[in-house]
Amino acid sequence: MRIHSQGIRDFTVLPQANFNSLRVKACLSSAMLVVAVCLFFILLGNGSLQSLMSKNREQRHLNFQFQVSGLLQQSREELVRLAELIALSPRGRISSQSELGKALDRQWELLQQTWVLHSLKVYDADSQLVDSWGAPQRKLRPGQVAQVLLGGQPLELVHCDPVCVQSLALPMRARAGDYVLQLERPLVKALQRFREMTGTDIGILSAVREQAPANSGGIYLANWQREILSLTSRERVLPLLDRVAADVPNLSGLKRARVYELDERQFDIRTMRMDVHDEGPQFVFIEDVSTQVEHISESVKVLFLFAVLGALIFSAAVAGILWGPIVRLRRLAQALPLLTNGRFGDARQLIRPVKKNLEKFDELDVLDTTGHAVCDQLEDMNDMVTRKTAQLEQIAMHDSLTGLDNRYSLIEQLEFHLELARHQPGAVQQLGYLFFIDLDDFKQVNDTLGHQGGDELLCVIARRLLSVMRSGDIVARLSGDEFCVFVRDAEGDSYRILAEKLLNTVAQPVKIGDNLVTVTMSIGVVAVEGKGETLEAILQKADMAMYHAKRHGKNKFQIYDVSLPTLAADVQGDAKGDVVRPLELVNSNKN
Repeated sequence: MRIHSQGIRDFTVLPQANFNSLRVKACLSSAMLVVAVCLFFILLGNGSLQSLMSKNREQRHLNFQFQVSGLLQQSREELVRLAELIALSPRGRISSQSELGKALDRQWELLQQTWVLHSLKVYDADSQLVDSWGAPQRKLRPGQVAQVLLGGQPLELVHCDPVCVQSLALPMRARAGDYVLQLERPLVKALQRFREMTGTDIGILSAVREQAPANSGGIYLANWQREILSLTSRERVLPLLDRVAADVPNLSGLKRARVYELDERQFDIRTMRMDVHDEGPQFVFIEDVSTQVEHISESVKVLFLFAVLGALIFSAAVAGILWGPIVRLRRLAQALPLLTNGRFGDARQLIRPVKKNLEKFDELDVLDTTGHAVCDQLEDMNDMVTRKTAQLEQIAMHDSLTGLDNRYSLIEQLEFHLELARHQPGAVQQLGYLFFIDLDDFKQVNDTLGHQGGDELLCVIARRLLSVMRSGDIVARLSGDEFCVFVRDAEGDSYRILAEKLLNTVAQPVKIGDNLVTVTMSIGVVAVEGKGETLEAILQKADMAMYHAKRHGKNKFQIYDVSLPTLAADVQGDAKGDVVRPLELVNSNKN
């Protein structure tokens, strides 16, 4: 038997405080717990502080990675905007290679100083370098140029030879021919911005090198076989890196959770790869964590002094008084998340029923009993929400008049069909057909029989359309007198048979009140092959084919073909004198 809300209100009223109350128990044990809590903190606090510091360092390291990635992304967006400005001609179009070259010959020095560019290169459609400004190193390979041109997407690279730069190659679609524009920017500015944002020093280590390169100007760390290419706060941080490199045999050793000391200051050193290879260039973060280490040391000392006094009392008090209530609270805490997931049966197993008189209830007993009642009520509410959700989904996806699928449902299923076709192998073809249907001269039905008669006729037509289709096909009403039929897995010219069947079925007279109404329809048919198709193009083709069928006599169907005139041409043809056929009404009371 379930406990309803009235029962919950009854349980919240407790009898006067007695020795079974947790408040009385807390008062009796408070003197012991004041001292005992200190021992609990020394046992738990030291580990918690160390764990917290470790987690904080890991979180900071992740934040550093995100910030570096964000700065690189921001720099990438700036380069994209710069490329668009460079390539855009005064007439508002993409400049040709020759026009771009002339403009850059005049403006390169200004662009280099303003945007801190390392180099700028132009590649033609044959993947050949045709123009270059700035540093000549690191040309794109022909395959990379072809990838940018064919894919139409920018290509971003970060390389460090001899200095670390961010390279971005973008495709340019010009009338005189496509080409690729490559911009390179040094990473020094991004490192300085990182230092200003986080207060943490950052540097760049080169890829693994067997020996120090001649005349490089950098500092070579022999143990790590890497060269320091760039570094913020060089005078302060360089001695630390040199000392750590001498103590740690390889760069992977920095992954251990430890700090490094220099001049009575503690530092956390972590690295971040620039590419997928461990032997490639890497960022190095040097964070001063002296304040955290000192705070933990002082906290442990204070906790230790107090914990010695209350250790024995704490153990006895917790074991004798609070152990049972803590276990019950833990079960209740485990049960509450289950309610949000709809696991009401599992929650009831964790919240054990209270089997004693109401007069002996304490606060935990009330909490357990209330938890059972809340579980029951939430289960009832969940069932009700499930039913209402199903009803709302039915209303949202179907036409209220005819019960057919509505426009939203049709578009959703067409998009699913197209997405499924895009992920299938090239040899697999799922040919479908979309029939766009518009009733001929339906306005006369509303004018002659009224809107109620028109609605009745639409319902009859909807049933007739459904009677012709297979169970897996989709029949939808878009709006007014417009319908759509989507047929999957059609073969050959089966659309012709289906279109004629639809025309013949709908053309049968319908009795509306005392009148027999004969109404026809025009159908536009378009093949839905899936690959390379867009939903907007399919609907536009079907609409165009339907208007072609309506303009050439009505009560017809027309398969879309590229040779069909556009809708604008059809409208001009209608304006030149197409005759509208009157609606055929037959009074059933006449002999």
